[in-house]
Amino acid sequence: MREQLAQWTHLVPEGTGGLVVLLVEVFTALAIVGWAYNRGFRPTERGSLVRLPLLTLSFGLALLVRHIHDELWQPVLIAAAVIIAGFFSRSGHGRGMGVPMMMIAALLGLGYILSAATLTVVATLVYMLSPVPKR
Repeated sequence: MREQLAQWTHLVPEGTGGLVVLLVEVFTALAIVGWAYNRGFRPTERGSLVRLPLLTLSFGLALLVRHIHDELWQPVLIAAAVIIAGFFSRSGHGRGMGVPMMMIAALLGLGYILSAATLTVVATLVYMLSPVPKR
């Protein structure tokens, strides 16, 4: 079995495992926060659990933060992403979940898994306990 597996593993580029793990982490955080965000809405008003544009942008931010190691450009990149997410996360139901997801993606990109998990729990609790019109 290992010989058959070894025939195919050379086709996968080096470092793909880390990217897949990062994508799974961002997807999991987005699914948890998305579930809590959609809880207060009626079934006709609910959006999808995992929003693909938000997943793509947050995964891209996590990749950029992981790739850029400059002390000046990392905070500038994170701040710009959070500000842009704040502008675009407005929807018909109030504030969206773009800002917390960008902050979670930045923490995941920096490798602060426990901080990202804590922020995910806090965002989930905020969305679960806040009434829908206040979002």
